[in-house]
Amino acid sequence: MKIKMLTERYFPIWGGAENQLRQLLPYLSREGFHVEVITRRWRKEMQRTEYIDGTMVRRIGIPGEGLLPTILFVLMLGVYLIGKSPSIDVIHTHGAVAMAALGRFFAMITGKVNVAKIATAGRILKYRQSLTGRVILFWFKRSDAIICMSDEVLEELANTNVPSQSIFRIENAVDGNRFKPMSVDKRKEWRSKRGFEEKTPLVIFSGRLVPRKGLDILIDAWCRVIKKYPDTHLLIIGSGNFQPDSIETQMQLKVDSENIGNIHFEGETDSPESYLGVADIFVFPSRREGFPNALLEAMASGLSPVASEIGGVVDLIKNGKTGLLFPPEDSQTMADKIQFLLNNPEVRVRIGQKARTHVLENYTFDRVAEQYCQLYENIHR
Repeated sequence: MKIKMLTERYFPIWGGAENQLRQLLPYLSREGFHVEVITRRWRKEMQRTEYIDGTMVRRIGIPGEGLLPTILFVLMLGVYLIGKSPSIDVIHTHGAVAMAALGRFFAMITGKVNVAKIATAGRILKYRQSLTGRVILFWFKRSDAIICMSDEVLEELANTNVPSQSIFRIENAVDGNRFKPMSVDKRKEWRSKRGFEEKTPLVIFSGRLVPRKGLDILIDAWCRVIKKYPDTHLLIIGSGNFQPDSIETQMQLKVDSENIGNIHFEGETDSPESYLGVADIFVFPSRREGFPNALLEAMASGLSPVASEIGGVVDLIKNGKTGLLFPPEDSQTMADKIQFLLNNPEVRVRIGQKARTHVLENYTFDRVAEQYCQLYENIHR
C-alpha cells in the first residue's frame, strides 16, 4: 500500500510532531507500506527531493513565508497529488486542521481515502468563528479517519459534530532504546565536557519556542528556583525557527536584560536523547497540547516531569506517581514543584523510574505502528 504523508514541516526543521513521524516511518516500511513524505520547501538550501532515513522526502513550493508561498504550496501540492493519484492509496496529513482539510479535499478529487492526525488541542472549535474556518471544518469533518490522541481532542471533535465512526484513538509512541537514562560514566563524561559538575542539578525544557509552549511561564518560575538553588542550571532545547509566533529572541532578551542566571539556550538538535539522558528534571509548561512527544521522551529517559495540568498531559501523568502537575499559567506552583524535587532526590529518582516504566509498557512504536497498519487496511477496503 502506498501512503503519502503530508506535513507542513519536516526535517531539518525540528519539532515534536516531525520527530514522531520520522520515528514511525521505519516501522511502517518494515510492514510493507511504501511511504513518501510531502512537505513545504521553506528555505532555498533545502533540497526538493532527498532520502531521510530511507524515506523519500519531497519539498513543494517556493522558499519563504507569507501569503504567496502558502498559496503556491497549496496549488503545487494539488497538482502533484492529482498527477500521482494512480500511485496513491492513502493521503495521511499530520498536524493542523487546515492541512487535514486539504488532505480530504485532494483525496476526494483523486478518489482516494484520507487520514487526518491532529497534533494539538485547543484549536478545532475556533474554526467555527469565521467563514474560512467553517469551510475548513466542512472538509475536515468529512475525513475517512481522524486520529485522536487525547480526551481533550476527543471532546473537541464531539463538539464539532465529527462522526464518531470516523474517530480513532492512537497515541504517540517513544523508542525506549533511544531515550533512556545514560550510564554513570557517560553522564559524567557529558557533563564534564559541558563544564557541569557531576552532581550539578540539570533541569531541561524541550519544544518549539512559541507562546503555547509556555517558556515565558518557565522563565518566571526559574527566577524563583535559582534564588533557593543557585547551582541549578536550565537547558532549553528547541528554537522558534520558521514559526510566525516565535518568542525565541524575546525570551533571550528577557534573560539577558534581567540577568537571569544559569539558563542555556541550546537551539535545535537531532539528538535530544543526549540531553535528556543526563538531566534530572523535565519541565513542561505548555498551555495546550495533543499527546506531547517531548514529554514521552523525557519520561522514557527516566526524568521526573513537572508539567502543566492540560490535555494529553493528564493522560500521561498520574500526579505524584509518574510526575508532578501544576495549574496552567501558575509559575509559582511550578517553581514550588521543581524545588520540591531538587530538595528530595530520592523522590525525584523514584518518580523518574515509574515514569519510564509507564511509557515503555504503554506507548511503544511496535504497538502504534500495528494500530496504523490496521487502520490503513480497514479504510482502504
